[in-house]
Amino acid sequence: MTNRLWFRLISAFTLVIAIGVLVTVVLARQGTATRFAHFMVDHHMVRPERLQQVLADYYSQRGGWAGIDQQLPFIIELASDGAMSSMMGGVMGMHDNRMQVVDAESKVMADTRRGAGVPPMPAALVRRWPISVEEQEVGVLLVEGAMMVGSAQQNESLVAGVTRAVTLAGLTAAVVALLLASLLVRQITRPLTSLTAASSRIAAGDFTARVPVQSYDELGELAATFNRMAISLETQETLRRNLMADIAHELRTPLAGIQGTVEALQDGVFPMTGENLNAIHNQVSLLNRLIEDLRTLANAEAGQLRLERLPLDVGDLCQRLVVTMQPQAAARQINLTLTVEGASPTVSGDEQRLGQVVNNLLENALRHTAPGGLVQVCVGVANGSAHLAVIDNGEGIASADLPHIFDRFYRTDGSRSRRTGGSGLGLAIARQLVQAHGGRIWAESPPAGHSRGSRLIVQLPLIASAVIMTCGHRER
Repeated sequence: MTNRLWFRLISAFTLVIAIGVLVTVVLARQGTATRFAHFMVDHHMVRPERLQQVLADYYSQRGGWAGIDQQLPFIIELASDGAMSSMMGGVMGMHDNRMQVVDAESKVMADTRRGAGVPPMPAALVRRWPISVEEQEVGVLLVEGAMMVGSAQQNESLVAGVTRAVTLAGLTAAVVALLLASLLVRQITRPLTSLTAASSRIAAGDFTARVPVQSYDELGELAATFNRMAISLETQETLRRNLMADIAHELRTPLAGIQGTVEALQDGVFPMTGENLNAIHNQVSLLNRLIEDLRTLANAEAGQLRLERLPLDVGDLCQRLVVTMQPQAAARQINLTLTVEGASPTVSGDEQRLGQVVNNLLENALRHTAPGGLVQVCVGVANGSAHLAVIDNGEGIASADLPHIFDRFYRTDGSRSRRTGGSGLGLAIARQLVQAHGGRIWAESPPAGHSRGSRLIVQLPLIASAVIMTCGHRER
């Protein structure tokens, strides 16, 4: 395809160059030949056709040749293409010619060297141009001698020489132009060749294909855009593979537990008791929650999550959830508290979805806080936005893990244990739900003014104003 494009571009350049050379030769020949259609009268370059027309207009306006002898200098100036000195005319082979205007009865009405009434110049020494008005000949323009020095054969030879010189110059310029055009076309088609090859590799599944960016013009921008697209495709493919592997890993554990328990029941190893059935039920519930979390995350990432947004008191929402989580905190011997600084902020949000965000943050904090520790929920306003912070004094987050804790299936422990790391979807879901509400979420570890622990902060657009949040929060 690139070779065909190269051929079409070269053909287009060749056609344009050929037309340019042809037009140049034709105009040069015509312009050179036109030089021989001039003669010089009273130091003016005059074309016979133009002078014929001016004289005919004079006759038509005056109704005759009366006064033409006195007006002849002005008529010559009017019909001329410009003045020329005798020296310049001599260089060009043009000398001051004698001219007469003769009426229809062969009477001289004007003469550039003598007055009217003199005899007409001999026919052997002059050239004649008839003067007609309404298709009737009213006079004749006589010009003495040749229009330029040299014979007609010499003049034609000069025109031919000029034509050959211009043609040779045009062909030389055409060859140079074609060489430059070939280089230019090559500069255009080379990046396209690279793009074609890289596109074929990507179409075959090789997302590592890249093209070199060799310029900063439109082609360079196209190559850079292609590389960004390839990087995005490679990233998405990596994420897709990781997601499939993570999902398979997460589903394998509960399914293996269910299968083992069922087989033990079938073989009579375990008795058919409510306790053994509860173990299967718990694994099924875990599967259901995992599947529901995946569905929620997929809908949120695709922008297809429906939100029933209503005015929502953030402090009231957190109060209810803290009360709900108190038994779980007490079982872990963790002190769970809520602080609302001033008037509680109000946001436009989906109560169920934002409740899911807070619930996920609390579960994460309780999971990573040792017995006897503290988890504090702080609600208020900072920099014109509603802020919600969940602060713990637990083990904290390693600096290497901090940029990834909101990635799906990411756990800070290498064992990927669900007991210590959960399913790895809670914080990923929280981030998507917060972003769906036009907010943002981030983590700090350790919090400002603390030697350990972590703080997870949610920022949401306000509806109603509240006081400034002072719960140990450091705005990033």
